[in-house]
Amino acid sequence: MASNQQPDDRGIYDLVVVGGGPAGLTAALTAAGAGRSVCIVDKTPRGQVMFSGPTGLFSKALRDAAKKVRVRTLRDMGLRDTSIWKQVQDMTVDIMNDSGHKNVLAVEASRLPYYRGRATLLPSDASGQSTLVVVEDPHGDHGDPEIAGSAQGARREMSVFKVKGRKLMIATGSRPYKLPHVPYNGKTIHDSDSIRNLGFLPRDMVIVGSGIIAIEFAKIFCMLECHVTLVVRSASFVGALGRIGVDKAIAFALQRDLMKSGVKILFDAEVDEVQEQDNNSSLHLKIKRSSNKKLLCTIDTNVLMTATGREPNSKNLGLETAKVLMDKNGCIVVSGDLETNVQGVYAAGDVVGLPSLASTGIEQAQTCVQRMFKLDDVAERTWMRAQPRAPKDPASLMRSPLEYPIGIWTLPEIGYIGRTKERALADGWSSVGEAVARYDQTIRGRVQGLDTGLLKLVFSKPDGVILGVSATGCLASSQ
Repeated sequence: MASNQQPDDRGIYDLVVVGGGPAGLTAALTAAGAGRSVCIVDKTPRGQVMFSGPTGLFSKALRDAAKKVRVRTLRDMGLRDTSIWKQVQDMTVDIMNDSGHKNVLAVEASRLPYYRGRATLLPSDASGQSTLVVVEDPHGDHGDPEIAGSAQGARREMSVFKVKGRKLMIATGSRPYKLPHVPYNGKTIHDSDSIRNLGFLPRDMVIVGSGIIAIEFAKIFCMLECHVTLVVRSASFVGALGRIGVDKAIAFALQRDLMKSGVKILFDAEVDEVQEQDNNSSLHLKIKRSSNKKLLCTIDTNVLMTATGREPNSKNLGLETAKVLMDKNGCIVVSGDLETNVQGVYAAGDVVGLPSLASTGIEQAQTCVQRMFKLDDVAERTWMRAQPRAPKDPASLMRSPLEYPIGIWTLPEIGYIGRTKERALADGWSSVGEAVARYDQTIRGRVQGLDTGLLKLVFSKPDGVILGVSATGCLASSQ
């Protein structure tokens, strides 16, 4: 039962959460459900529904729309691309807004105050018992009256205000890394966030990258009858996907599916030069070899999108002034409890680094609240609770693969837990076997025409202990 979420008589909350994405929202709801007073500060731009998770949710919403809209059929019926793209956009926005509104209802049901604005962390007060956050609200109000205002429906006319918390959670997410030589214009040249503002249905598209986001968007736009070229620096997807624990067989299965779907993949390649043509309506790209820097080819395309990694949103939060430690990439350094070097200040999600997945960010947030308030009854099990006496920082996600399952919403989907064969051998198993079953070899797969997908088991010989399970295909991430 959630308690009254008002601060105490001194105006101090038990927890102030900065960031309203999956990690921040999970932390706030978990703490509120345990009877702690909580407030959320989030700088979602005006006109967007708060708590809608625009970064990760957009690709999932566009994916769902692309599965339903038959572009070729609509074109054959005489519909123009402008009408088709408007339908795709409307469906995508509806899905995102529906998710955001549901999250707002969950926040309001827990009586959580939430504020729209930019937060800046200040050093702890003289007593060291609370952390001060200054919130700048350029529009002079808290919450969004178009949604329901703040949790109490309040509207206060002020541009700067302060909130205090005994604990602080930073869950500000990440932003795309931008290639320095690419002239992003928000129209025909996009990163993996700004692509949500694409104003037309492209006939041709070039995507730079070999990670999950690049693969997601390549398949989505391919389904929208767009000719997609994927530019990949390495020789295959194995390296990029292997960094987050994806099995080689799964990586190659994704590669084969993309090629079967019509996606052209240029390996050992990178964009050397981007030229805008025809009043910014088309692009001329020069592609060079990554290995020797020689010209590989030229491509004329409607849209260029880069998905070459993400950077933590740790700037302009006052972390340096508050002496919060960050690594060379700007990721907040935390302990196994997800606490920073500053007592009472915690962080979770993309802002602490890899694997930068919503699912692990949510697990981190649950664990963080559980640890900070010693709430063993709040979550029966999270990935950090598998071995409670062994401290783990978020980097342990890459070293302790048996402690967390991962679902990735590519097309086809990916789901896995445990070790790959290479990882098992590196971890000391002397004899390791693999077993693979393909979807098209099963009765269900043949009946339903599931010709893409596989299940792979990694096991120890001769005792048969399962060391890892990986799957790709229809519904693989939800099984």
